[in-house]
Amino acid sequence: MFAAFGAANMVFGQRAAPTQTSASDTAPDATPSPARVVVVANSRDPDSEPIARYYMQKRGIPDKNLIILDTPVEQDITWGVFVDKIFNPLRFRLVKDGWLQAYTTDLKDSEGRLRYVFYGNKIDFLVVCYGIPIRILNDPERLKPTPLTLEHKELDTNQAAVDSELSLLAAPDTPTAGFVANPLFNKLNPDDYIRTAVVKVARLDGPGITAVKGMIDSALEGEAHGLQGRAYIDMGGPHEEGENWLRSASASLRKLGFDLSEDHATTLFTWHTRFDASAFYYGWYAGQPSGPISDPQFHFPPGAIAIHIHSFSGDNIRDPHARWVGPLIVRGAAATVGNVFEPYLSFTHHIDLFMDALAAGKTTGEAAYYSLPELSWMEIFVGDPLYRPFAVSLSEQTDHNAKAPTAYSAYAVIRQMNLLQEQGRLTDALAFGQNQFDQHPDLALAFSLAELDDLLNQDDQARQRLAWAATITEPPRDDLGLLGEMARWAADHDARRTALDLYARIFANPSAHPDLLKTLLPDAISLAKDASADDLRARWQKQLDPLIPPHPAP
Repeated sequence: MFAAFGAANMVFGQRAAPTQTSASDTAPDATPSPARVVVVANSRDPDSEPIARYYMQKRGIPDKNLIILDTPVEQDITWGVFVDKIFNPLRFRLVKDGWLQAYTTDLKDSEGRLRYVFYGNKIDFLVVCYGIPIRILNDPERLKPTPLTLEHKELDTNQAAVDSELSLLAAPDTPTAGFVANPLFNKLNPDDYIRTAVVKVARLDGPGITAVKGMIDSALEGEAHGLQGRAYIDMGGPHEEGENWLRSASASLRKLGFDLSEDHATTLFTWHTRFDASAFYYGWYAGQPSGPISDPQFHFPPGAIAIHIHSFSGDNIRDPHARWVGPLIVRGAAATVGNVFEPYLSFTHHIDLFMDALAAGKTTGEAAYYSLPELSWMEIFVGDPLYRPFAVSLSEQTDHNAKAPTAYSAYAVIRQMNLLQEQGRLTDALAFGQNQFDQHPDLALAFSLAELDDLLNQDDQARQRLAWAATITEPPRDDLGLLGEMARWAADHDARRTALDLYARIFANPSAHPDLLKTLLPDAISLAKDASADDLRARWQKQLDPLIPPHPAP
């Protein structure tokens, strides 16, 4: 898995100073447009063009922006296939159609790539669809040493993500060994010269056509209503660099008012933690999901951003059970990133910068390139690059909640309450939340109000809110972890009867995951014993026993 690695800076094969954002290198924001999105499909895959046209129709992308290649359908290809069947046909077509402006020649570089002299780039995003290969395998015969690979033997490889190599369609004679610096890295509003040097690539891909269309729809719904939900930050990795990224992302989310749960253990979030409405999930270092995300019935809310940084998180994105990217997409995430080979930690997407770009109003595609230090390497961005999670302001969300609430509108109310609390306006936060609750009662909002009551020393009111929650006869499956956290909170706040009632609601729910029951039942049994609720204790023990594997015989 990841090794810590000091970053080198290369700009299209030449040493360069680090790229830093300053007033002198920024330009007015150039908002991405569907008219400047080019979509690429594979004629050999029956699902590729339907996905492309589905996305184009949803986003209003002109038909003329579709390019259909004749290329192998395998996820892994050789350099020769990549150059002959993908790179050269795309470079030729993009120049012919005026997307890339260049002086053409009949020459080829040492890798067999068409050699043009570029002077313009009209592409906001190049979107490659399901069916386009993903990984280029290492070819030792093509390896040519560069200053970077001579200094760092770990980088002496030309294996790469197809998408990362396509980012260099407008950059001539780039080395294939190692990587080159991304001139868009850490530049929020790059000038035209820098912007045109890179073709920003996104991928609409995943475990089948249904999952990919679902990802497209998730982004559109999240953008239409504004991203609503909570945030979950999974720390506990071995390198301080990765931990710092997550700490920074956590601080950004709190500044935006998001309710947030952090896990600092070396394991992932367990079933002991609520995992409702995970609009943001950022984590790192584990090889595959466990806990609530591993549940096949778990589903992210519309527009969710879900990223887990791991060396091989994206090496098989069409498998719904492999690594991270595939499982996240099939569970409804609207956008994610992945690594198709080992990138080394410093050279993968920096989660903190990805979050900063989103918070600044950028699209997910812009955030992906803002947060990525290098190109011609191992990374992919999967999702609709035009998706803007914060296109709808928080005030617009809460205004809309009063008229036509969505299933997740209460989380926008909670955000506003959190921001008021940060300003020290606790009574205003309580009044605002109470008004919204009176119109549209909600479990998560009830819990937030109870916690605020507790801060204001209104203990009886807090207990009453949790008692109301215990009356919900069939809470949604995704809210069962929330009920578990409410039960523990009630037990800690001298409301044991309410806690027992909340546990009873969870354990009576036929959709409760066995691992959730196995996690919560011991706490509930212990509480029932302390409360002399022998009937509950016996019933729950009987429910727990089949979930505990027998001890092996001595």
